[in-house]
Amino acid sequence: MLNYELIVTFLLIFARIASFIVTAPVFGGQYTPGPVKAGMAFVISLVLLPLVTPPLHQMAGLLGFMLAVIREVGVGLLTGLVCHMILQILNILGQIFDMHVGFMMASFFDPTSGGQVTLTAKFLYLLGTILFFIIDGHHMLLFGMARSFQILPLDTAVFNGGSIFIIIRAFARMVTVAVQISAPIIAVVLIVDVCLGLLGRTAPQMNIFMLGFPVKIGAGILALAVLAPLLGMVFQSLFRMMERDLYTLLKGLIQSG
Repeated sequence: MLNYELIVTFLLIFARIASFIVTAPVFGGQYTPGPVKAGMAFVISLVLLPLVTPPLHQMAGLLGFMLAVIREVGVGLLTGLVCHMILQILNILGQIFDMHVGFMMASFFDPTSGGQVTLTAKFLYLLGTILFFIIDGHHMLLFGMARSFQILPLDTAVFNGGSIFIIIRAFARMVTVAVQISAPIIAVVLIVDVCLGLLGRTAPQMNIFMLGFPVKIGAGILALAVLAPLLGMVFQSLFRMMERDLYTLLKGLIQSG
């Protein structure tokens, strides 16, 4: 005989996990086939099924079940979006670097993001993805999603202005951190621009415009190479920030109810 409570619980877990995998970094993206995402969501949901408490209140028929599924999909999408924003910091950092150095003209279409990206932005994003696996970031995400069912039980999330404020604050922090990390490189390029301007005033016969391209590119790459040993610590702090934002969002959703 079918256990309908067990089936409903599994479907709600699957809705949250599947929507999280679609938007979360590393797991989602265009490079991961749809059947692989569905298979991962199914296996993870099956593993978590004995550990998750069923919904505490009775659902009002099919409509109540559909509302619960929509609620769990919303939780999964929001948590995946918060985690995805952390790796987007590296993308913004690379675009800021390329804009000041002069690599914006070398942008190309990225099927993963569905838009134009620059060389350094893609390089930093891929480097961040590799370090994400090296420091077991994927295990941290899976553990965070398993713990999310303890912090935010099934069919208890309430979406209001508080949850939207958490997303906006995470987005603002994403841009702020990207600018802070790129500040040394921007300073180096600014100093090069000032020196080229003084050189242009001192020797007007020199073509400063043509001279500026290789000089700024060389100075920017040198500054990025100097900062490269520090990127590991930066990535670790970013991933810790991702974990804090994830738990903050979950607690905000349960407290809003």
